Amino acid sequence: MRKLSVVFLSMALCLAGMSFPGGVHAAEAEYVLSLNLPIPPIHNRWNHALKPWVEELEKRSDGRIKVEPYFAEALSKEADAFESVKTGVADMAEFSFDVAVGQFPFHERVFTTVSPGVSMEDPTDFVLAVQEAFPEVKKEFEGVKVLFTHAQTVGMLIGSKDPIRTLEDFKGKKINVLGDYQVAQKVGALGASVVSVPMADVFTSIQQGVIDAATVDYDLLVSRRLGDVIKHVTAVQTTCFVFCVMMNQDVYDNMPEDLRAVIDSVSGEYGRQVFTQFWNTLPYQSLDIWMEKMGGRLHVLTDEEYAEIDRRVAPVAAEWTEILDKAGYPGEAMNRKIHELQASYARPWRESRSMEIFTQGAGK
Repeated sequence: MRKLSVVFLSMALCLAGMSFPGGVHAAEAEYVLSLNLPIPPIHNRWNHALKPWVEELEKRSDGRIKVEPYFAEALSKEADAFESVKTGVADMAEFSFDVAVGQFPFHERVFTTVSPGVSMEDPTDFVLAVQEAFPEVKKEFEGVKVLFTHAQTVGMLIGSKDPIRTLEDFKGKKINVLGDYQVAQKVGALGASVVSVPMADVFTSIQQGVIDAATVDYDLLVSRRLGDVIKHVTAVQTTCFVFCVMMNQDVYDNMPEDLRAVIDSVSGEYGRQVFTQFWNTLPYQSLDIWMEKMGGRLHVLTDEEYAEIDRRVAPVAAEWTEILDKAGYPGEAMNRKIHELQASYARPWRESRSMEIFTQGAGK
C-alpha cells in the first residue's frame, strides 16, 4: 500500500496553464491496495463478481481508494494467500480454503459430511449458519481482517464422456478429482479408481481415454470447454469450495475512519450478496449452455443408490469428526448440526434447480 499526494503536482500544472478534460483534474487515489488473486483476468469470478465489488469499493470511496489486482498468483501462491495478507506481502486477497490443506480444518472441509445426494442451493448461508452455531471456528481467521466469505453453489459433480446412470456404472471408472484426499476417498467409495491429473490436462486426458471422468462444476464445462468432451454429468456432489476475501489488519487499522467505514460498507452482507448473485446465476447459465449448445445430459440416481452412497462414505465423515476433535472443535456436534442444516440449505437432486433446468431443456 502507498499513500499518494497530488497537491504540488496539481498546483504546478495550474500555474503552467495546463487544463484537463472537463476543466477538473481527477484526484489520484490516496490508498492503492494490492489484491492477490489465484485466477486470470478472463475468469468469470473476476469479471462477474470480484471486479464489480472492487469497482463499488472505489466508487464509494470517491476514488480515494484504488485496488490493483494481481492475477494468477502474481504475489503468492493461492495456498500461501492467507499468510501473504497476514504478513503484508499483499494488502488484500481472495482464495479458496481447500488449497491450504490442514491450515483451516473447519472451513476447508465444511462440506465433507454433506450428503452426495443433495444439491447445495444456498451454500454461503449454510456456512454462515454453521459459523453462527460454532463461533469458535472464526479463530481460523486470526491475523487478518475477513471482509466476507462465499461458497460455491451446487458443488462439484462427476462429468464423464460416456453416461454413468447407476451406482454400478462407477465401478472401475478412472475419475480425476479436484479437492483434498477426503474428496478422493468419497469418489473411491463409489467403486471408481481415483487419479490425479492437472486441470490443464483434463480435456485431452478425457479425449484420449486416459481418464473416464472428472469432478467438475457447470462453469468448467463452458469456460474451459470441457463440455466438448464431457457429455454427461452424474448428480453426485463430491464437495463445495468455500472462498474468503480478506485484508491486512494493519492496513485497515491505519486508514482514516471514514475510509474504514467505506470498506465495512462493501464487506459482510453486501459482499456476500454480490457473490450470491454470481453463484445463483452463472452456474445455471453454464448448465443451460452445456445442454443446449454442447449436447450435455444430466443423470440422477435413485433414492436407494444415494442412501447406499451415504453408507459407503460414512467412514470419511467419521474421520472428519476426528480431524475437528483434534483441532479443538466439537466434531460430533458439528456433524449433527450440518445434517440438520442440510435440510434447509440443500435440495435432493430430483427437486433441485439443476433438474428443473434440465427437464425444461429436455422438453424443448
